[in-house]
Amino acid sequence: MTKENGNHKRDSDETGKVFLLDKFICNYISSNWIDPKKSVNKLSKELGVHRHIITKIRDVDGYRIPMSTLAIMCFYKKISLSDFFKIIEDKHGSKINDDFVSKAKK
Repeated sequence: MTKENGNHKRDSDETGKVFLLDKFICNYISSNWIDPKKSVNKLSKELGVHRHIITKIRDVDGYRIPMSTLAIMCFYKKISLSDFFKIIEDKHGSKINDDFVSKAKK
């Protein structure tokens, strides 16, 4: 079933897709760099990004995090991008590819 949305048709059953690597990156940041006891404003200052970025990263599916945002966060955490990606690769190894996964239903 399709649904009219302005000039665009959309599948109403579509749940959306998430780039798998983005999900791994956001889940890592959320688990290791974001303290749930701290306020979003404090976290945004500690990581050098806008508070809305913190909210997006905390989402189960993460979001399509720009490389520049990741670079800023790595700078504030005093880790190089290459070391960051080594951590992600060590953690997820063979699962890292250019696949998309279905977005979690809300």
